[in-house]
Amino acid sequence: MANLQHIRRRIKSVKNIQKITNAMDMIARSRFNAAREALLSNLPYVAKTKEIMRRVMTQMRGQEYEHPFVKTRADLIADQQEGAGKFLFIVIASDKGLAGSFSSNVFKEAHDTIEYDGTGESISTGEDDGDDENFHKKNFDALKGVKPVGTRTQKQQLQVSATGGIAKATARGGATGGNVNVAREYHDADYIDGIELITVGRRATTHFRQRGYNVIKSYHGISERPQYKYAKEIADLVVERFDSGEIIDVTLIYTQFKSAISCVPDDVTLLPIITDDFAKASATLKEEYIYEPDVVKILNDFLPRRLATRIYGAMLHSAASELSSRMNAMSNATDNAQELVGRLNLFYNKVRQAGITNEINEIVGGANALE
Repeated sequence: MANLQHIRRRIKSVKNIQKITNAMDMIARSRFNAAREALLSNLPYVAKTKEIMRRVMTQMRGQEYEHPFVKTRADLIADQQEGAGKFLFIVIASDKGLAGSFSSNVFKEAHDTIEYDGTGESISTGEDDGDDENFHKKNFDALKGVKPVGTRTQKQQLQVSATGGIAKATARGGATGGNVNVAREYHDADYIDGIELITVGRRATTHFRQRGYNVIKSYHGISERPQYKYAKEIADLVVERFDSGEIIDVTLIYTQFKSAISCVPDDVTLLPIITDDFAKASATLKEEYIYEPDVVKILNDFLPRRLATRIYGAMLHSAASELSSRMNAMSNATDNAQELVGRLNLFYNKVRQAGITNEINEIVGGANALE
């Protein structure tokens, strides 16, 4: 028979956990309201910067302008086949746990993007043609134009060729760091060598460093309360490294906030900007502006702000998604604890009643024996 004292201790333990989860639920709920308001306040600015970018890019179409961040699809294929640089991924996750599957969904999306199998149907350019939050996955098969070699996926083969392949990795000693064996367990050393990451959130940093990826920059303690200065710092680093040719592709991976009960991981390519994808936008924008001194100068000044705006917007989406996920997780945990306490109380009463019945039977049996 179960020990009544053990059941009482378990009931007390579950009630204490219930108090904690209920408190975390209320904290997450209060912070979620602020995060959602910040996100909604930022949306008009994001929409306006998107409109300006479309107008500038539409103006550049058909003109003899050249910009290192703007390429046609044919130029992009040629540059990537030459092995010009590395691939950079910006992954935004959480600093803390107890948020359900929030971080794990981001990591799954990141691995699906980094280890892309080439099954997508379109290339994401960071500028969609209708919905601000509707981004498509990249089709690296269309960019590469060749079949993968060996057992590597199409994106892996593109990344390997873009960074010089096995010969380049061997010349530099292969993958570096304290997790070389882990890296080789997941990928080839030359494949890891062609990827760099910028992580936002302690859990993202830990996750990718344990798997041997090269995290060149990490930000902790800002996942719930993002600030624009950090987004600008990331954008400046991206612009600097892209302009120098160290990287040839920048992908942002984050969680898109839909509602308090719906959050969807997403990825979007920030750089390079593909001019071919603005053909549909040029048909809808009838007004033509005259830019002074020229479009390239305006793009040089505006593009870093646009990148910072996109990254900051993704941080706000991720913060709202994290808090809503934690709010839902803690609410479910509180309800489950309440249900468990009810079952334990019922079990406690049954055990107690069984003990009383057993004692009554013993008394009656003893009395019968004395007769």
